[in-house]
Amino acid sequence: MMERSSVRSLWAALVTATLVAPANGAAQPALPPPPKLIVAISVDHLASDIFDKYRPALNGGFAKLGRGVVFPHAYQGHAASETCPGHSTILTGAHPARNGVIANTWYDLGQSRADKAVYCAEDPRIAGTTSRAYTVSAWHLKVPTLGDYLKRQWPASRTVAVAGKDRSAVMMTGQRPDQRWYWNGKTFATDLAGVAVPQSVTSAQSAVATQVAQAQAGLEPPAFCSAKATPVPVGGGGQPVGAGRFARAAGDANLFRASPEFDGATMALAAGLVREMKLGKSAAPDLLTMGLSATDYVGHRYGTEGQEMCLQ
Repeated sequence: MMERSSVRSLWAALVTATLVAPANGAAQPALPPPPKLIVAISVDHLASDIFDKYRPALNGGFAKLGRGVVFPHAYQGHAASETCPGHSTILTGAHPARNGVIANTWYDLGQSRADKAVYCAEDPRIAGTTSRAYTVSAWHLKVPTLGDYLKRQWPASRTVAVAGKDRSAVMMTGQRPDQRWYWNGKTFATDLAGVAVPQSVTSAQSAVATQVAQAQAGLEPPAFCSAKATPVPVGGGGQPVGAGRFARAAGDANLFRASPEFDGATMALAAGLVREMKLGKSAAPDLLTMGLSATDYVGHRYGTEGQEMCLQ
């Protein structure tokens, strides 16, 4: 999150090269320096009603952000609010109708392959791929991201992404990221060929593998979450929801993904990359994007009204 003065100075610096000098020859006013490190955080599925409900109980970093400038009921100017089109607008400023990412998945009957579905973060030009067995790519994103603009103005600027979903990482960094890591169902992976793997990524992959392999006894809920622990039956033999504490068996990667552990792993990797790459320590501004996806998986699996979402 950036202060408003930093936002103004950044965008002013980005457009300065395109401005025509005043006809009277007057000098342009001096601009303050751009921020050293821009951190863009998305929390998938954090709807305004969830934010309002738990805002009084938030503490730590989230509470600090909440004491800044907050627009919890801002107007969204496009209808497609799925993960992919939503993330495609955050750092491009372009609606899905213009940026090319109209949904998570759409259909193109003109494709030569048998599968006519298209996944938003795939490259359908690659032979043998499908919308489910795909190669991750920013091919469908047709406009520049903030990171692309930064590199135009400051070639030494670096763009780094860490996310719980490939589509979150891809849509917030576009065509020219320096590092891009996302959860592939088993570990953190990248679509960038020929890029050296930082030691912090190797360490995170090992730590997460060890964590998933161990059973989780469950979290101890605070009183205001216990008050929401009302089990709701699920038809078809499913386990009741609403009173869970994120207990899971050893090796269950799906339950790991739908828990606070998942966001914790994502943030730990992001912090490791900041330290190892010394982001924000050079003359050019750097960009770090973080896509926190656990809230979305928790919401789809357990709903938003029970103890699970309260703990998340």
